[in-house]
Amino acid sequence: MVSIEDIKHEYERAILKCQELYAIRRTKDTAGAIRSIKGKIVEDITKNLVKIAWSGISSDEGRLRMDRKKIVIKTNDEVYKLSQDLHIFIDNVFRISVECKSYTEVGVYKEILVDATLLKKAVLSINAFFVVQLENFLGGDYGLKIGAKGSDSVITLNRVFPQVNINVITLLDGDRDIKNPLHLPEYFKPLTGERLNYAIEQFAESLLPCKSQREGMSNAISA
Repeated sequence: MVSIEDIKHEYERAILKCQELYAIRRTKDTAGAIRSIKGKIVEDITKNLVKIAWSGISSDEGRLRMDRKKIVIKTNDEVYKLSQDLHIFIDNVFRISVECKSYTEVGVYKEILVDATLLKKAVLSINAFFVVQLENFLGGDYGLKIGAKGSDSVITLNRVFPQVNINVITLLDGDRDIKNPLHLPEYFKPLTGERLNYAIEQFAESLLPCKSQREGMSNAISA
């Protein structure tokens, strides 16, 4: 089973690769590769956090499945297919949908809300939506507090889409600074165990099927 330290090491290797690519930017266009690596590491981190969360609930890894296959949305005779970055299934039941971003702009958050609303209408078994972002670009206190209140724009948008409740998880402290990017060595930010453990707790709560089991898990951890 992957550990918190494993996740930290994988993240550091990914950012080091971004730094190496940035160093040769004048002889080769590496911007796309840097964006791709950052996006992939967020998805990889999220998958591993979900696996750790599930390991605290069940020892049967076969009950957990993750993919990003498109879901068919039908309106009369029209068909629209969509997927988010990570669909999480327990016993083949679609339970959690996650978007993984190196950072999330407000405009992108609007799109995520629309997709989440469509998914929720099409798949009633989904009980949680997440946005996992490496750095905060939504304003508010996401980069300051682990259990953040949010930003005015996000809170307002959430009120317009009451059908879904998106949990925004930010993996790094502080906000995204366009002039001081992560892929410059002097602006590197480490992953912290505190934020990773908080993410694991949030996923675990959403993976558990009912309140009584959440309470049972909480009592077991306390013991």
